[in-house]
Amino acid sequence: MATADWQTTVGLLEKRMRISASYGITGVCDAAVTPDKHAAWTMSFRVIQNLATGERAVAMVPAPLLPTEQVESAAARVRPVFLFSDGVHYDKLLNALVEAATASTGLKKEIEGLRAHFRAADPDYPKGRPTEPRSGPGMTNKEVAGAWLYGQLLHEHELRRSYGAGISAEEMLLNATKTVCDEMLATVAALHLVERLVAGGSLDLAEDLFVEPVCVTATEWAPQITGAYVADVGTAMPDSLTEPLGSEWSEVHELFDFGTATPG
Repeated sequence: MATADWQTTVGLLEKRMRISASYGITGVCDAAVTPDKHAAWTMSFRVIQNLATGERAVAMVPAPLLPTEQVESAAARVRPVFLFSDGVHYDKLLNALVEAATASTGLKKEIEGLRAHFRAADPDYPKGRPTEPRSGPGMTNKEVAGAWLYGQLLHEHELRRSYGAGISAEEMLLNATKTVCDEMLATVAALHLVERLVAGGSLDLAEDLFVEPVCVTATEWAPQITGAYVADVGTAMPDSLTEPLGSEWSEVHELFDFGTATPG
């Protein structure tokens, strides 16, 4: 069994992982281009030959792009898992799970495989956040993704934006999409691992962590009240909601004359 400190760490991360997993990014993906395919996309081309003339040409295979707003929403949900400063970084979760898995070599190996997945998705791994503007002619796909995500979406960061200089918005979105989809996939995999450890008795987490609402699907909401009251301007407010109201207060509906009901 994991220690109480590690259980607390996993508990804090559980809600964030559920928030990330609740995002239906698959709902906006083409059936043939699932999030894992977005994450794994690589540049490719076709060689085309004109059978009449024999002339040949090279055409790049178009990359599928998700709607910008879906990528940006997913990025906001998963972002805390990839920032040390937010206190729910993926390394904290995985270190906690290693503590819980001290007796299982196989489980430790699985956790370290998951850590490799997170690091592959992390725009700031292994170099960390850029501390200097881009100076060379080249940049990595992670740096381009970071230029979009941290330079002009989640933050307004001129230094990060420098790594996208001269690159089209479509190409930056493509790299951000690859990154965000991979981040989501790693986070969902971690959530499923935690659920499996709980089911197997290795982790003892409060049940409400798994059932507490983490997203809203309702289209409207009205607050629940026990009554509405009115008094003259200047009347002192009661000290608490349980304090009996004096005679200077009246129920709102008493101010209106609805007339006498006429029998139908």
